Amino acid sequence: MSVVAAAAALSLPIALSRSNKFHARKCLRGGFGVFAIIGEEGGLVERKSPWTSLFDVEDPRAKVPQYKGKFLDVNQALEVARYDIQYCDWKARQDVLTIMLLHEKVVEVINPLAREFKSIGTLRKELADLQVELAQAHNQVHISEARVSTALDKLAYMETLVTDKILQDMSTTGSDLLLPSSTLSLPPAKSRPPKRSINVSGPVQPYNDHLKNFWYPVAFSAGLKDDTMMPIDCFEEPWVLFRGKDGKPGCVQNTCAHRACPLDLGSINEGRIKCPYHGWEYSTDGKCEKMPSTKFLNVKIKALPCFEQEGMIWIWPGNDPPTPKLPSLLPPSGFQIHAEIVMELPVEHGLLLDNLLDLAHAPFTHTSTFAKGWSVPSLVKFLTPSASSLQGYWDPYPIDMEFHPPCMVLSTIGISKPGKLQGQSTRECATHLHQLHVCLPSSKQKTRLLYRMSLDFAPILKHVPFMQHLWRYFAEKVLNEDLRLVLGQQERMLNGANVWNLPVSYDKLGVRYRQWRDSVERGSKELQSPYNFLDQ
Repeated sequence: MSVVAAAAALSLPIALSRSNKFHARKCLRGGFGVFAIIGEEGGLVERKSPWTSLFDVEDPRAKVPQYKGKFLDVNQALEVARYDIQYCDWKARQDVLTIMLLHEKVVEVINPLAREFKSIGTLRKELADLQVELAQAHNQVHISEARVSTALDKLAYMETLVTDKILQDMSTTGSDLLLPSSTLSLPPAKSRPPKRSINVSGPVQPYNDHLKNFWYPVAFSAGLKDDTMMPIDCFEEPWVLFRGKDGKPGCVQNTCAHRACPLDLGSINEGRIKCPYHGWEYSTDGKCEKMPSTKFLNVKIKALPCFEQEGMIWIWPGNDPPTPKLPSLLPPSGFQIHAEIVMELPVEHGLLLDNLLDLAHAPFTHTSTFAKGWSVPSLVKFLTPSASSLQGYWDPYPIDMEFHPPCMVLSTIGISKPGKLQGQSTRECATHLHQLHVCLPSSKQKTRLLYRMSLDFAPILKHVPFMQHLWRYFAEKVLNEDLRLVLGQQERMLNGANVWNLPVSYDKLGVRYRQWRDSVERGSKELQSPYNFLDQ
């Protein structure tokens, strides 16, 4: 999933001061506000929390039908199961509210502007007590999550009985389906097995030459200065980027033709890369132009087509002639780029793309970052305009997403309320976050990830010192939640497990990426889907 979707919902304090009075509660749209506000007498001014509406939910227990001691038909049992869901939702909200109130207490304890003078020992004791309370509250949230999961299973089972017309079938045999109201411990619903699986198992096979015949973004322009080199791996081959005399980037084999010394250990001299071993110098087209201390030989190392466009550097690693036009990966009009981050990750690029193209995992995996507080929808779908489209939008989340061949994921996230993205499309949201993920296949178990984040609000953030470090912190935190899972998948895949054994409806975009990749490796230009069941 996306890497810093949480950042746009972040709240950092920005206050306007007048004579030591903080009257300002002015917020930048998208989420920067003052949390600690000092009034006339130096005390905290009471403020209405922006989260209040999330917890303003009535306790549903008073409305539950009284069926105690009776036997229920399926419709009555379904009604009780739905109230069970409502209660679990209400209880989970109360648990989260408890955590938020405890966090506010922590702020009150450590805020030097809002507390009375206390000794260090007193502060430590108060914080230790709050830490214990927070641990208990977090544990209660996990219990509520388990209750919600169980209740959803019950509800799904009851809905299955109704939709499959089990009542009608049983009525023809003269039987009535009666359920005791004292318990709703129902067996889990039996899911219909998909008609076809995708085989992604075993050691990663050598990269197909057809997969190399694309333009690949490999670096952000800002990261390649005139006097610097940038070593990269692409399809298990070492390359090095540098700028020539004209300032244009070049990409040559990162191996000297003389003694196979890595060229990136050398230096840049007048637009040429200089080997640190014997001083041979190569231009951006791979031609050796200097060969000190010996008779000059006509030597050339391999160089790839390399171009710069819209703030990114692209290479063509394939043997076929490169296409004349590079794709555009710029954010939509109205967005400003706020962060460009590069990471080297120890996973195969296809597994990472599978993860990025899947949003259904967010409320289970990203519970401490951007999906913290998300409820678990009863149904998640990825809707596309056509049967073979590689773009669409997520329901019920206001997120548009596209897989852009060969290895890019573009997404636009609508920000409505912090921690609550459901119920709106991206068009209905006032503020948005746009993300670009590029998963460059470095090797069979290594990916070079390029991440770019853009916002259509809060332009002042571009001028906040050290903001890049903050964006990177959030990016790494979100990514680490995914990595521990993907690394586990990779380990099992290498041992023969199929990581795409049972695709379901919300796997549609990931399945279509695998389908596209299979068709490319077969040399086919058409995308024919054998997975139509995902559209049902």
